[in-house]
Amino acid sequence: MIMKKVFNASILFLFFVHIVFMGCHGCNQDAGQDDPDPNPGSEETYDLKVIDMHIRDPFILVDHDNQVYYLHVNGDKKVKVYKSKDLTMWKDKGTSFAPGSDFWGKSDFWAPDVYHYQGKYYLFITLSAPNTKRGTSILVADNPEGPFRPLVNKAVTPSDWMCLDGALYTDKDNTPWILYCHEWLEAGDGEVVAQQLKADLTETVGNPRVLFKASDAPWVGDISSGTTTGKVTDAPFIHELNNGQLIMLWSSFRKDGKYAIGQAISKSGSVLGPWTQETESLNDDDGGHAMLFNDIKGRLMISYHSPNSNTERPIIKQVYINNGKVVISN
Repeated sequence: MIMKKVFNASILFLFFVHIVFMGCHGCNQDAGQDDPDPNPGSEETYDLKVIDMHIRDPFILVDHDNQVYYLHVNGDKKVKVYKSKDLTMWKDKGTSFAPGSDFWGKSDFWAPDVYHYQGKYYLFITLSAPNTKRGTSILVADNPEGPFRPLVNKAVTPSDWMCLDGALYTDKDNTPWILYCHEWLEAGDGEVVAQQLKADLTETVGNPRVLFKASDAPWVGDISSGTTTGKVTDAPFIHELNNGQLIMLWSSFRKDGKYAIGQAISKSGSVLGPWTQETESLNDDDGGHAMLFNDIKGRLMISYHSPNSNTERPIIKQVYINNGKVVISN
């Protein structure tokens, strides 16, 4: 009888220990301790080397919160997106924008630049269509990978101008501006233009303001297409210095025929200038369409494509500011 009572007491004790253990294990799970990976094998693989990527106009979006980079590129009448942790190895994340049949843009899909603005992501892209002049359209998404949708189903640049390479710049008063180029095929001497945007980016405010012409830079030469000869402006991008002055990177063709990056300075700190051109191009490796960004480590970087041919690839290098100018690290 005594042995039976001892046996029953042992069972009760073991049962009590089991209940306590399960309860504590449940507490640990709720606290996030020893929690198994809910998606085993979900770690992303970055298997595409930057040196193997053949793309133009590489614009890098830095996601500092998640410590990653995004690169949106022309994907043959759509936009593709790539992701990286180190700017060296990338992952193809698929399509970030696929136009519907009613979308106004039918061709080009050039220079898709993505910006984080007022809690959303905005993609500025150059498009054209039959009987419609080339222009920049603005798309919007909640996520840096997309999917993007048209903010307005038309170009935001002037409908009676041939325009390209629209870029977003937000000034010290948080006023948004679109920078773009009045194309040399129409203007002859290509122009860089600024125009104020409404706060929601749906349309422009006021008239276009020509900031400078390609011929204002002494290093720029002529190019020809068919019977048309002129000077190119491409890819305006503004970077603000600590002293409030502005540097604008833009691209054209040098007198030796190479595609190259120029830089203009606004000492006033105003997007409207006046803009002073550097006498020499920033680079000499037949590459351009550049932008600047601070990487995850805080270093100032430049990205552009080179060479300017069907073998182009992204060039990503560290740069420095020296005497108010951009200098590319060797």
